[in-house]
Amino acid sequence: MSERETSVAAPFRHRNADHLRQVDLIFYYTQDKKWMSLDKAKKLIVIAEKTGLIKKEGGGDYVLREDLREVKIPLGFRPTDEIFVIDESEAIDTLEKLLGDIADATNIEKKELASEMEQIRKHFDDLICPEAAIILLAKKHHVSFEPYKADLIKRIGE
Repeated sequence: MSERETSVAAPFRHRNADHLRQVDLIFYYTQDKKWMSLDKAKKLIVIAEKTGLIKKEGGGDYVLREDLREVKIPLGFRPTDEIFVIDESEAIDTLEKLLGDIADATNIEKKELASEMEQIRKHFDDLICPEAAIILLAKKHHVSFEPYKADLIKRIGE
C-alpha cells in the first residue's frame, strides 16, 4: 500500500464510513490529525480523485475505491509530501477516459470515435477545443460525462 493510498483511506477507515463529504475529509486532514494545511488537504483530494483513489458521487460525497476499504492504518502514521507527487503514468488523461467510456457504451472503436470527434471540431471550423468536442460526442451517444465535467471545464478555462 502506498503512502498516498493510506492517507486517502485513513479518514474513511477511522470514521468507519463509506461516504464522506469534502468538508469532512478536509477537517480530518487539517484539524483532526493536523497532517497538513487547508491548501494541501484540497490538493490531496484533487490528486486522489484524478488517480482514482476516490470518486465523487452525485450527491457530492466521496467514495473510497473498493480495494482500499480494508487498508490498515499503521499506528503513528503521518504522510510526507511524497503523497503530492504525481507520475504521468498515474494520471490517465480525462479525454482518454471519457473516450473509453463512450467506446464501451456504444461498442464503437476508440479510433473511430476520435475521428468523429475531429469531424465535430471541423464542423465548428476548429474553433472549439477537444474538451468541448468530446462533450458533444458524449451527448450525441447519450453517454454521461458527469464524472469528468469538472476537469473538462477546468481544462476548457485554461
